[in-house]
Amino acid sequence: MKTSSSIASFAALVILGATLGTPAARAANSCVDEAQQDFHECKGACIEGFQASKDACVGRDHDCVEACRLDRAVCRDASGIDDAIAACNATLADAKQACRANFPAGSVALDHCIDQAQVVAFQCRDHAREVAQPALRECRREFKHCVVACPKTPGSQDPKACIAAAKAGELACSATCTENLQVAKDLCRNRNHACVEGCRATRDACTRPILDQLVAAITGCNTERDSDVAACKIAFPPGPARDQCIDNAQVEAFMCKDDAREAAAPGLKQCKDAFQTCAQACPPAP
Repeated sequence: MKTSSSIASFAALVILGATLGTPAARAANSCVDEAQQDFHECKGACIEGFQASKDACVGRDHDCVEACRLDRAVCRDASGIDDAIAACNATLADAKQACRANFPAGSVALDHCIDQAQVVAFQCRDHAREVAQPALRECRREFKHCVVACPKTPGSQDPKACIAAAKAGELACSATCTENLQVAKDLCRNRNHACVEGCRATRDACTRPILDQLVAAITGCNTERDSDVAACKIAFPPGPARDQCIDNAQVEAFMCKDDAREAAAPGLKQCKDAFQTCAQACPPAP
């Protein structure tokens, strides 16, 4: 959680930049970068607190379970899943750049090119997960065995309720991190926080119906996918034909969700642009 001294340091950065003649944008960016770093550290502390509480709820020594988590992370890294997905995403970024270089902005051809690149990237990631699935399953099995072997501690009489309370605490902690970040960013940009918060409230009211519609559309895509996958399992025995049928259903669902996001994008951009105009009109920070 950000302290008053931390917030004061943000103000000092802005004042120092003005005093030394540093361009305002550069000083603000440096200040925001520091605020973002503090935010990530704050979120990390929230997660660590939740894990410690969860381990206490189920009656397992936290340090021992943390060692199990570290082993699980090493096991996941050895599976190659993260490197494989990163490679898929890098290829997608290159493909998008090639699309933009070959087709004019806003054209149907550009949209089609990017859509195809996204489908290929989705299939690449899906294949990476399928390849790594046996190794990841073994990582989870080893983690569970490791946790079971950890020394017992006095646990909660109601572990589920205890974990739910710990999760609620983590959410509240994360909300505080977000609020601290917003305060710091507004101060970095020399904007009155209360005014910018009003702009954020207006933006949230603007985006809420759009996001609700987007969630409903994505839920429909997922429901259709699950139905198609179930039909694949009925129509085909385990083997290549079933796998291909399921892959096709997953690609269709991906395209369905991508279309939903594209439909929501213009409205969300309008809300974002209105927020930026509102925030820029706010008075300087007191």
